[in-house]
This record gives sequence, C-alpha cells and structure tokens, in this order.
Amino acid sequence: MSNVTPFGPRNDSHDLEDMLKKATSGMSGLKDTLPGNMGPSKLFGLGIIIAAFIWILSGLFFIEPSEHGVVMTFGKYSKTEEVAGLKWHMPWPIQSHEIVNVTNERRIKIGFDDFSNRNNRGDVNNRDVKSESLMLTGDENIIDIDFVVLWKIGDAKDYLFRIRDPEATIKIVAESAMREIIGQTEIQPALTEARSQIQADTRQLMQDMLDEYEAGVQINNVQLQKVDPPAPVIDAFNDVQRARQEKEELRNKAEAYRNGIIPVARGEADKMIQEAEAYQQEVVNRATGDAARFSAIYNEYKNAKTVTSERLYIEALEEVIGNSNTVILDNAGGQGAVPYLSIDALTNKSKTNKAN
Repeated sequence: MSNVTPFGPRNDSHDLEDMLKKATSGMSGLKDTLPGNMGPSKLFGLGIIIAAFIWILSGLFFIEPSEHGVVMTFGKYSKTEEVAGLKWHMPWPIQSHEIVNVTNERRIKIGFDDFSNRNNRGDVNNRDVKSESLMLTGDENIIDIDFVVLWKIGDAKDYLFRIRDPEATIKIVAESAMREIIGQTEIQPALTEARSQIQADTRQLMQDMLDEYEAGVQINNVQLQKVDPPAPVIDAFNDVQRARQEKEELRNKAEAYRNGIIPVARGEADKMIQEAEAYQQEVVNRATGDAARFSAIYNEYKNAKTVTSERLYIEALEEVIGNSNTVILDNAGGQGAVPYLSIDALTNKSKTNKAN
C-alpha cells in the first residue's frame, strides 16, 4: 500500500496519536464546563440516563379516530388499542405496534384493470382481463363480467395475523364467489333483471367465506361494471335477442286476441246455460203444477164421483167449443130451417163497429 497521498506522505501512527490527543483535550474541555467539575464516569452515567429516557419515550404512539393500534410483545399479539389518543407500550425490542385504518373503504377490481396509457382526452382506458371476466352461466353460456368489490378492515388483529396477503385473498374469494353465483343463473336474467340479486348474493357469499377464514374483513358492496356476452359472439347473441323479442311480441298479440275471444264465448255459454236452466225450471214447475192439480181433482173425484165427472165433462166441452166456430140452427115456430148464424162473425162485427 502506498504511503503517499495527494496531501503529502502518509503516517498512520502520527494520525492515531493526533486523534487521541484531540479526544483527550476535548474531554478535558467538557470536564471544565460541567457543573461541579463532573468526571468521565459521571458523564457516562448521565448519558445512560438520557438514553434510557429516550428509549422509554420511544414507546409512545398516537391513534387517530379512524385507526386501531395492534400491540405486539416480541412479535406476538398482545392487545388492540381502539380508543383514539396518545398510547404507550414497552419500547422496542420488547413491544412494537402496528397502526391499521379501519374506516377507509378499499377497492378491488376483478375482470379489468386500469391501462397506464391515456387517450387524447386524458381518460384512463380499462384493459379487460379475460382470465378473470369470462364465466359460465347456469344454462351453459359464456358471459363477460367486470365488477368491483368495496371492503374495509373489520378486525385489525385478524386482518394482520390470520391471512398472509389480505388483498390477494379477497380478490380470489371475490372471483370464486361470482363464478358460483353466475353458475346458478341463466344468461338472460344475468344480463337484465337479475343484476341486483347477483350483487347481493355475491357480497353475502364473500362475507361468509371470509368470516370462515377469520380474515377480519367486511365486504361493503359488490358493483357490477359490465355484463355482456363475449365479443366474438355478441352479434349472434343480438340476433337471438331480437328473435326473442319478436317471439314475445307475437305471444302478446296472441294473448290479446285470446283475451278478446274467450270472454265473449264464456258470456254466450253462460247465457245459454241460464236459458236452459230457466226452461228446465219452467218445465219442472209446470209439471209439478199439473201433477198437483191432477191429485186434487182425483181426491175430489173419490169423494163425489158424479159431480166431479159432470164438472170435468162441462170443462172439456168449454175447452172444445171455445176453440171452434159456433152456429145456431133455429127451427122454432114450425117455419123450417133458417140460415146458420155464425156467433163468431157477429162478435167480430160488433167489435169492428165499436172500434169505428
């Protein structure tokens, strides 16, 4: 090793001696300035006291209202500080702490991510992640779904110690839960009216799974961003949708026609039934009356056969003669036959004269 330096010859022994002399003179000067002319031993003790005081103060930490503090003793969980304010624990390396925000809502995206490049207007484009977004529905169709999971920390202790990578775990659980719910749903409801139900069912399933893992995570919401058929088959899918709409239109027209015809037919049927029932009742009543009349006449005949027979005979003659033309043959006074005189003709003539 060369003993020559840019500033002259190098002498290590002389340099060491100079350093010792400076240190001794410095201690002597410090000794003269201290009160009571303290020696090096007392100065060393004072340094130890100051260092110990600083070490004790290093155990102080502050918790915001939105935070929880988890205290660990030699790396093992000890307690959770949930009340905001200034806190203290045994200094490191005996105890340490971890501050966790339990109110901030975090987001995890499944099926897409933010593309780093921006377009001319400065908007961030989303890039589709097919391995996450393509799912199989209950009727064996493929659907493309992008969604966002909103979550926050519910238990700081479980969040820190139960799972190794919370965000990665939540993302895996979210994708698994969504695939299970979509696998129980047909594609048509998934694209239209079942979106709210899918969100609610996925959120509940995710919460149940994470609670089983004791992850200390609370799922606030699941929001569907895009629910579409896969791009290569979207034209064919739209054709199918149009065919279904035409089918529904034809069905509605048929229903309207049926609703117009059936009530009229039912009304006519009810009318015919009512007329038949009225005729039936009329016939039954007439037959019942005739039977009652015959029974009454028979009872009277048994009590007075002669009178009843004559009465029946007279009533029969009245009925027969009443429905026939009547003439009178007058042979009185020995003058012989006279022309027939029609009583009906005279009656009709009398009515005609009265009317005039």
